[in-house]
Amino acid sequence: MYKLGKYQFESFKYRPGHRANYAVLAELGDSEWGMKYSPTYSYESEYTVLKKFSHPQIPKRYDFGWTELFENNKLVLNEHFIVLQNFEGEDLVEYYKQKGVPDSHEMKNVIKYILSVVEPLQYLHKKGYVHADVKPGHLILNPSTGIIGLIDLELTIKTGELIKGVTIEYASPEQKQMNNLLKNVTDARGEKAVLKQVKIDGRTDLYTIGLILYEVLTGKVRAETAQQPIEINNAIPQKLNEIILGLLEEDPSNRIPSAEKLKDELASVV
Repeated sequence: MYKLGKYQFESFKYRPGHRANYAVLAELGDSEWGMKYSPTYSYESEYTVLKKFSHPQIPKRYDFGWTELFENNKLVLNEHFIVLQNFEGEDLVEYYKQKGVPDSHEMKNVIKYILSVVEPLQYLHKKGYVHADVKPGHLILNPSTGIIGLIDLELTIKTGELIKGVTIEYASPEQKQMNNLLKNVTDARGEKAVLKQVKIDGRTDLYTIGLILYEVLTGKVRAETAQQPIEINNAIPQKLNEIILGLLEEDPSNRIPSAEKLKDELASVV
């Protein structure tokens, strides 16, 4: 048995690509909660930003702090932690790795799942925020309901702010550009110069949705091939192929411009 402060859990998991361990806690009130914890990374900013949101597909936050971790009453080390709503489900890309590349009959489910993702993104963008770290492990699919939870808002920013970090494999071109520029920045003046060159807005999240949709429908990572998705999986409807390419435009001004527009486009796929 593990105990972190006043919270107890029987086991935890480490997910590659994540900075934290994750444990499901005993029930608090009438909801099930989970805990992320790390010896090096504070969750104060995520706890603070989650306070601004109220959406069923974005986790509620309960507590955060810094305290001692015990395993079977033996001190392990001190950990930063955040307690938040636990979403049961599976990583969207991993789900299709297990299930197999979608055929024509499965397309309607893929569209349903992506439409589900768009809901919390639309909410964030209307609030003036960008998730800025959408990736497969942050999209948790509940196969029984078809609803996807959008988790891990550690790197969430206000539209137009500097990024706090980047997952290169799922970053938009403008995130990569800003990340490269920031490597040489040492003061506030330099930061302002970067912001004049690069703007991060909701289209960044949409680019990443395009990468994930490409991976789900083809079983391949976009960076590893220049093929259109329909050339890899001919079960993809032509309209859906066009949507993916529209999400993956390098220039944000040519990209599908908003979550609302993406919803309309997906609804038109037959």
